[in-house]
Amino acid sequence: MSARHQEHIAQALLKVAEPTPAKVRRTLNSLGYPDERIHGLKQDGKSTRFHLDLRENGGKLCEAGLAAGETTEVYTCAALAAGPFTVKTEEQP
Repeated sequence: MSARHQEHIAQALLKVAEPTPAKVRRTLNSLGYPDERIHGLKQDGKSTRFHLDLRENGGKLCEAGLAAGETTEVYTCAALAAGPFTVKTEEQP
């Protein structure tokens, strides 16, 4: 499931010229991810970092990403299973 999210998100973000937090949010929204699932949008130079909360039914799945044109990366992370969204670990490539 995580690989499907990663590929879907990365392909869409690769097409975003000048990936500002607003453009990244709009792109994620267009993929079906509502605002309440998008966290930590932060400009980092010419790129934008973000987290997606994909927790369901006690799961811990989340995705972390860096929207940066051709060097866009999306990777799996784990969040606390309950309570407010908090990233526990990130599995960067």
